[in-house]
Amino acid sequence: MFMQKHPYASARGFTLIELMITVAIVGILAAVAYPAYTDQIRKGRRAECRAGLFQAMQQQERYFTQYGVYYASMSAPSGSGNLLKNYSGETAAKSACTISALPATGNSLVSTSCIAPACIALQATQLTTTTDPVSVMSLDSLGNKGCVYSGTTYPVAAAAPGSAPTLCWP
Repeated sequence: MFMQKHPYASARGFTLIELMITVAIVGILAAVAYPAYTDQIRKGRRAECRAGLFQAMQQQERYFTQYGVYYASMSAPSGSGNLLKNYSGETAAKSACTISALPATGNSLVSTSCIAPACIALQATQLTTTTDPVSVMSLDSLGNKGCVYSGTTYPVAAAAPGSAPTLCWP
């Protein structure tokens, strides 16, 4: 006589141990990948802020060439009479930074050789700084750069390689 097989005897599948090992491997990969991902996002936002500052400075130089003065009203929202773009991205809602004009004198982010009205300083303030130690970056029309790194203000002109300001402006 034939012995009947159990109906599930030929069914194949994964054991609980195999599934737990797979979940553990995926967890380890995620633990390694997530910090690298957030670091790249932070670097991308910082690069967008730098590009926005350079673009705004180019707009300022064009304005200076036409009118003989720099446009100092960049703090007004774009679209409300502001002639120059005051955000770093395509739209204000999707930007990483807002850009404003700084007083050229008495500001620690600006070089002492930048004297108004022949000079202007711009500042990019990050909108989300929860994971980035760089909250503010500055650029004046003389090419001097500065930043606020972990709450400390640095003028970049005298920055040593590997110091906080060179992390803002590589």
